[in-house]
Amino acid sequence: MVTYKLIPQFRENCVIQGKKEWLSDFNIGDTIFLISNQPTKKYSVISLIDEIEYEGEPSIYMDERNLGLFGGEDKVKILKYNPAIALSVEINISDDYIIPKGDWTSNIKPSLLNKLIDLGQEVSFLVPWENSAPLVVTGYINSTLPNPPVIIGNRTQIFLEKYPKEKLDKMQKEKVSYKEERVDILEKQIEMNTIDLIKKIKHNNYPFKGHKYNFKATNPKKLFNSISNIFKGLEVIEEKKESVFDERESDYFATVVYYLKKESNDLQIIDVQISANNNRGTLLLWVTGKNQGTILQTLNHYDSKISQIKEELEQKVEVLSSQCPECGGPLPLKDIDIEGIIECNYCGKISKVPKALRY
Repeated sequence: MVTYKLIPQFRENCVIQGKKEWLSDFNIGDTIFLISNQPTKKYSVISLIDEIEYEGEPSIYMDERNLGLFGGEDKVKILKYNPAIALSVEINISDDYIIPKGDWTSNIKPSLLNKLIDLGQEVSFLVPWENSAPLVVTGYINSTLPNPPVIIGNRTQIFLEKYPKEKLDKMQKEKVSYKEERVDILEKQIEMNTIDLIKKIKHNNYPFKGHKYNFKATNPKKLFNSISNIFKGLEVIEEKKESVFDERESDYFATVVYYLKKESNDLQIIDVQISANNNRGTLLLWVTGKNQGTILQTLNHYDSKISQIKEELEQKVEVLSSQCPECGGPLPLKDIDIEGIIECNYCGKISKVPKALRY
């Protein structure tokens, strides 16, 4: 894959330079991730393409204010991304400012409307203040709904939170860690050409089908490891991710996504997810593919293997759409973040949307 040399400039957004065949899939106005996974630098940032120049060495002229850990001459790969419109944005500012925290949507939005933002990004805006001139305020993006990167739109609400400088510095370091960790996800998608695969599946309205299994009195971590062994030999397009919230491992959440290519070029994506709390939980098996018949074959094949593992998988339920594994309510697909994590509007349970529905 082509890598591009970063050239820092004081400018809004970026300019990409390179041969036309390298850049045929990119257009002015596209949002891109800039990604490095070198041993000495593992990091990612976003930018909007202002110009494309079909000449010279592969280079990206990038706003130096948004480079983060990147510097001049660093080499990056690029990946197109379709950001959502933010429903809400929280900006951290210093305690030194005289303005109070709270909802400042109507005052701040004119300065930031249509702006592409990322976690930890520095933003400046004008705030009208009493009978004096507007205040120029600088802050940092702390959180958004859905998770960043997102664009500030007409419906976006904007809130301010205030912290001491030491606390702000600590929170900014945490944001750097987030941008490092998401590199693994983006890298895997590049290597497997996953995004093209997902687009093909989604644009052709490929069918999908799932099963949900309820269990109790079972260690969910051990169960997830046993379930994962069933799928050994399949390509992994999203590595296993586990979150353990207590020492007994009864409060637990884990996901993994596989890619299966069957005969006659039939592509399938298999999502596996476990969510547990207080020694009870759900296992979700979700298959998306080109052919409804082979989807059912795949589900039935793995259903028989899963049923052999644990008798405690006491109930199997057919999943007909993107539903919350806990309560069965419809999930708000527009609110998913880059990792597919979403919160149910009905029961508040965190789950992960199947891979094929994320892009």
